[in-house]
Amino acid sequence: MTTPLVSIVIPVYNGMPFLRDALESALGQTYAHLEVIVIENYSSDDTAEYLQSVTDPRLKVVYRTSTQPAAENWTQAIVESRGEFVKLMCADDLIASNAIDVQVSALLSHPGAVLAACRRRIIDDRGDVLKESHGLGRLYGRISGEKAVRDCLLAGTNVLGEPAAVLMNGPLVRAAMPWHPEWPYMIDVATYADVLRSGDAVCEREVLASFRVTASSWSSQLLTQQPIQFRGWRDGVIASGQVPFSRLDRLMSEANLRVRTLGRRAYFRKVARRAAASSASTA
Repeated sequence: MTTPLVSIVIPVYNGMPFLRDALESALGQTYAHLEVIVIENYSSDDTAEYLQSVTDPRLKVVYRTSTQPAAENWTQAIVESRGEFVKLMCADDLIASNAIDVQVSALLSHPGAVLAACRRRIIDDRGDVLKESHGLGRLYGRISGEKAVRDCLLAGTNVLGEPAAVLMNGPLVRAAMPWHPEWPYMIDVATYADVLRSGDAVCEREVLASFRVTASSWSSQLLTQQPIQFRGWRDGVIASGQVPFSRLDRLMSEANLRVRTLGRRAYFRKVARRAAASSASTA
C-alpha cells in the first residue's frame, strides 16, 4: 500500500518567536511522506525573514502581500494542502515527533474513520507545562461522528482539542472549507463537526501535542465571546438535525458551559499573572 501524503499547514501572522519551535516540531516528524505549508499573512515582525532562512525541501511558504482575516488565512492553508490527511497547527503550538505516525496509523487501522484526536499538554509562553495531559473527556478508541459531536455539545466545550491535536481526512476537510468566521472561538470544532458527518473519530489517550496559552493569544482575546459563540454553534448543529438533543441535554450543556467558562477565565488570569511576574523578574 502506498504511504499516504500528510499535509501539516500553519497559518501565521506575527508568529515569532514561537513559530521557530512550531515549525521544527512539524518538520521533525518520524513520518516520512510529509509536506509542511505555511501561509505567511503579511506579518510585521520577523516571521517572513525567518521562513526565508529555512531550506527544508518539504516546506512550502506562501507569502501574502496583504493581511487577511484569521479565518481566511486558515482556509487558504487548507486549500493549499494536497495530503490524504491534513493537520492544521497554530504557529505557537507543538506536536510530538511521532504524532503523525501515530495518528495516520490510527486512521488506516479504522477504515471509515475521518478524524483522529489525541490528548495534549498545556504550556505557557516560556514552554513550562501548566497541565501535563488534557482533553477528550471520556472519549477513547473508535467512536461515531455523531457521538463525538454530541459529547462536545454536552460538555460545553471542544473536547476533541485544538487543531494541533487533530488529524483529518484531507478531501473532506478541503470540501468543508471555509472555516466558520461567525464563530472564531469555535472555528475548529465547527469544522470537525462538518468532517464528522462523513465518518467516525479515533481518539488516542497519548499526549501528542502541546497547546500554548498566553495572555496575548487569539484564544485569550476571544475569551469573553466564548459562551455566546458556543451557544450559536450548538444551536446551529441541533437545528441541522446532525445530533439528537433533548431539552435535558440542553440544560446539561448550558450548565457545563457556565462552569467551563468560569474555569477558563480563572485559568487565563493565572497565565496573565505568571507572565507579569516573569516580566518583572527579568526587568
